[in-house]
This record gives sequence, C-alpha cells and structure tokens, in this order.
Amino acid sequence: MYELLNTINSPEDLKQLKREELPKLADELRAFIIDSVVGMTGGHLGSGLGALELSIALHYQYKLDCHDSLVWDVGHQCYPHKLLTGRRADFSTLRQYKGLSGFPDPKESCYDKVKTGHGGTSLSTALGVAVANKAQGLMDRTSIAVIGDGALQEGQALEALNHGGDMRDLKYLIVLNDNEHGIGPATGALANYFSRFRTSHAYTSAKKDVKKMLKVLEEQTGSFGRAVHDVLDHVKAGLHGLMPATHPGVLFEELGYFYYGPIDGHDIGQILDALENAARVPKPVVLHVLTKKGKGFKDDVPDHYAYHAAKTSKKLTDHLPKEFSRAGGPTYTDIFVEKTLEIMKRDEKVVAITAAMLQGTGLEIVQKTFADRVFDVGMAEQHAVGFAQGLKLGGLKPICAVYSTFMQRSVDQLFQELALIKCPVLLALDRAGLVGPDGATHNGVFDIAYLSMLPNMVLMAPRDATEMKAMMDWGLELSVPAAIRFPRANTPKNELPQGLGLELGKAEVLREGEDGAVIAYGSMVYHALDAVEKIEVRHGKKLALINARFAKPLDEGLFARLIEKQPIVFTIEEHVRRGGFGSSVLEFANRARLESGKLEILAIDDRFVDHGSRVEVLQEVGLDPEGIAASIERRMGLRGASGETSRRSVATGSAAR
Repeated sequence: MYELLNTINSPEDLKQLKREELPKLADELRAFIIDSVVGMTGGHLGSGLGALELSIALHYQYKLDCHDSLVWDVGHQCYPHKLLTGRRADFSTLRQYKGLSGFPDPKESCYDKVKTGHGGTSLSTALGVAVANKAQGLMDRTSIAVIGDGALQEGQALEALNHGGDMRDLKYLIVLNDNEHGIGPATGALANYFSRFRTSHAYTSAKKDVKKMLKVLEEQTGSFGRAVHDVLDHVKAGLHGLMPATHPGVLFEELGYFYYGPIDGHDIGQILDALENAARVPKPVVLHVLTKKGKGFKDDVPDHYAYHAAKTSKKLTDHLPKEFSRAGGPTYTDIFVEKTLEIMKRDEKVVAITAAMLQGTGLEIVQKTFADRVFDVGMAEQHAVGFAQGLKLGGLKPICAVYSTFMQRSVDQLFQELALIKCPVLLALDRAGLVGPDGATHNGVFDIAYLSMLPNMVLMAPRDATEMKAMMDWGLELSVPAAIRFPRANTPKNELPQGLGLELGKAEVLREGEDGAVIAYGSMVYHALDAVEKIEVRHGKKLALINARFAKPLDEGLFARLIEKQPIVFTIEEHVRRGGFGSSVLEFANRARLESGKLEILAIDDRFVDHGSRVEVLQEVGLDPEGIAASIERRMGLRGASGETSRRSVATGSAAR
C-alpha cells in the first residue's frame, strides 16, 4: 500500500526519487497519516495534511539536518516532516506516554531544531539563525521558517517581520502557509486582507505578467545578482500600480522582503520551482503558498474547523484507571461554557474574550447565542488582556478565557493593564495543570507563579463543578482582577456536600483528622481525598483534608492553626513546586515564625513534563491518588506497613528537615 513511503527512512532516500514520483509519495503519506491519526493515535490532523506537499518539497530541496535549518511555527503541522525524517516505524507511539511528541522535539531528531508548541515564534528564531550564519560566513546555508496566516497575527511574529525586512544579504526564507485557519478560521484585519486577495482575479492576471517579466529578465542575465535584483525591484515597484490594494506582496515588499507567490501549496513542482528561484535572491524572501487545511480527509464534508484534531482511539486508553474514584462528570470546560451562557443571559454587560481558542475554550458555543459579545482576538494573548482592560474601563464585565500555558505570554499586560490599577477582569485559565498528549509546551503548570507575584491579584481554583460556577459568579463581582484555574479533565461525578459560601481567602475543611492535615488546591482535592481514605484503610490514620480554594490570598488563620496543632501538614497542587501554592504556604509559615519543618510540599519537580495520557503523567509526577498516598506514608513513617512499594520517584519535597 505504501510502496514509495516504505523506502523513505531519511531525506536522503527522498532525494533519490524522481520529481514526477513525488505526487505519488504525497498520496501515500497523506493516507498513512489519516490512517494512523484518525484510526489510532489522535492528534493535530488538519495542519499536517495541509503542509504535506510543502514538507516534501522542503526536504527535497534543502539539507535540513546540520546544514540548512527549518523552524515550524506552532509545530503541530510536523507529522509529514517526522515521517520523512526516520520516524515512521515509531509513528504508532505518537503523543503516547514515552512515545513520539506531537510537536518537533530536538530530543527525537537532529531535523527538529527547536521544540515548538506556541505560535508566532518561528520568524524570530529563523532570523537569528540566518544572522548567525552570515556572521560566520556560512552563506551557503538557508534558514527557513514556516508560519501560518493565523500565527502571523501574533505580536512576536510581527516584531520579527519588522526586524528581518531591514536585513540584507541573508539566506532567510519565510514560507507563509496561507490556509485561512488557525484552529478555527483566522480572524482580524490581516485575515480579511488575505481573504480579499484570494478572490482577486485582477491580481491573478497581474501576477502572471510579473512572473513572465521576471522569467525573461532571468533568461537574459543568467543570474539574480545584486544588479539584477535592483532592476527587478524597480520593475516590480512600477507594476504595483497595476495591482489592487488586496495584493499581499505590497505589504511584505514595503517591509523590505522579496515576495514570491502566491503558488499552489499542493503542487510539489510549483513549490520546488519557487524554492529554486528564491535561493537566487540576495535578501529575505517571503514565499506565499496557498493550502487547504485537512486536505484529503473528507474533502466533500464542510467542516468549520477543518478537522484540526482527531481524538485518541479508546484502544490506547481503555486499560488506564480512572483519574480518581469519583471522576465521571462533565469536563471543566463544559461547566465553564454552561455557566458563561447563564451569566451572559442574566447580565448584558458580561462579554467573553479568547485568543484563537474559540473551540478549545468552548466559547464557540457561546458565540452562537451572543455573536456580538464574544471576541476572538486571534493569536494575540497580550492584546486579549489589554483589550479586556479597555472593555472593563468602558463599563463592561469581561471574562478572558485563555489556556494557562498561553496566558503566560501576556505577563506584562497582566502586570500593567490589570494588577497595577486593580482592573477587575475575570481570567478563566483553561488547561491549568498537566494536559496529557500535548505535553511540555502545553502543560499549564506555571500560572500560580506568574500570577501570585502580582499585587492586587486574586487566585482561586475549584474542587468541582458546583464550586466552579460559584467562583465565576463571585469573581465577576470583585473590585480587583481574579483568575480561576481549572484542568483539562472531568469534574467529579459524585460531589462532596457543599459547605459555606465563598469568602475572600477562606479555605474549606472537608474532613477532620488528628494524625496530620492535607491542604489540596483545586484539581487535587478529590485525588487527595482518595489518598487519605486509602491511608485510613491501610493504617488507621485519620488525616484532615482542606480545600484551599485560594492560592492568593491564603487562609492564614486556618493554616497557622493546622501547622501549630498537627504533627505534619501536606500541601498538594498540580503545578511546579517553585513559586506555587505550597511555596506560598511555606513563605507564610516563615513570616509567621511557625514550625515550617512540619510542611511537606507535593508538587511537580523543577523540570518539564512530557506527553502521555493525563493519568500516566500524573502517575509519573506522583500526583495520582496512589502517588499522593505513597508520599504521605513515606513522610509519616508508614511506608512498607501495607506491603506496598513505590512505583516511581515521586515529586515531593519537604519545606525543611
């Protein structure tokens, strides 16, 4: 079935094929990805299918291991690249625990220069490589960035575009993979600009005239040297008057780039010709390719989100245990959507904002009901926060919903636009904690640290669906900015009875005990409940369990009493230890001159956690119920009493010994 693909174990094998064989290879590669991703592993399907011919052409034209360099923006379109660079045999492990990453990863291959999962970063990196090549006299090397039209809207990408256009004599190629989509359809003025151009027949005709003239000049001169390049610049400048305002080349050429295109991004021959021509230009080049996201997968079925991602087959996850015993309720994201709809129906001043994550945050559903009150600002988290400030100052009540890992891109705006002037915006941090298959670039395990350092900021995390709804109502009425963090997980199916209502900085005692206390934050409450119940069954020890509710401000009164009266106190959080919830409790204990040696922080060690199912990665860091119980047993001197041994090196650390 995969006659050509089975012969490709490296780009060197690819280069042995004839150009006319490459379309057949593309068909086989597309079929292999669809079968693997849709049928088993799950993953970012649409983007890779759209960039498939481009991937083949780049590897056919360049030497991308240690000579030329390639940076994929976001990186989720790298599946064809992985298959062409010797990873076909391991592709069945994609996004699985200890398997291949769904993003580029230098640990996997020398063809992966960087580990990317956030958008808008490629142009800066590739420009830096190009300048370094020039500084070292390595002018035979080309530095390439592949960026989508959705990611081009990101602030860093525009900054790099501005910087790079001022450079000369660089072997720097920007491939604009124009498919009209991020996760969903691209939004904003740039997206509209490209969209108008795609339907411009006037430009199509003018473009053909320009290409003819360039070809004639090339044939007459035999090269694209500096003198010829200057002539071409003048010729193209004169032809701009023939082109409508929708011509995208005007934008790039005014910034100093040589613009080439647009070309059919699914025609390998056209791409190879374009790459050969671009190599002759002695300054940064923008190659504009038009592609279709999800090409080859259900082309006859319209899909607003172009089959962005496929779910992992249950065959790969059925053997895994439940995350905690009471799991099984709706996802936290579903609860967020349900509550947002309720709030917006009740209060016409409430609006919602996201940054290219309408589908992921669930706001796509809300937008269907409140089209003029849901704003997708594109891949621009910094702007999202600044925009939220303006909405609030203008008299509205904004909810800013952004993944935890992406919100960290807007730390300066969180500082100046919100915290500095106590601007009360409610931040909804989805995917806080370990996200599972997307791995290190998407794990939201730093938000407590980057938010808690800011004065005037309230941080909270719900233990279940009912508490999350209460926090959303309560947080919108605060006079300071507040953040609610919640995981990419299901809520508890069988909730504990609800206690007293929310009060700023007040925790909730869920269970009394004399043998120690466990203070759990947010997503870890029900995991901790399972753990303390296990310990009581195994050893007859009864530990108190506290739902922290707030990471800032802390319930200092309750925590002080626990540290004074209990023999040992554990804090548990789905976050890195450094700068996290437990760290804040330890700092408080130190300030209050309490016996901080009683504190034990259960959190994620000072490292990045790779991909796997959520259950598997929680087990790896010791934050599953059994891992939590093992850590507590070890510290309490109970380890081994039940005949159990540790399954892993657990991520724990005491405040003092």
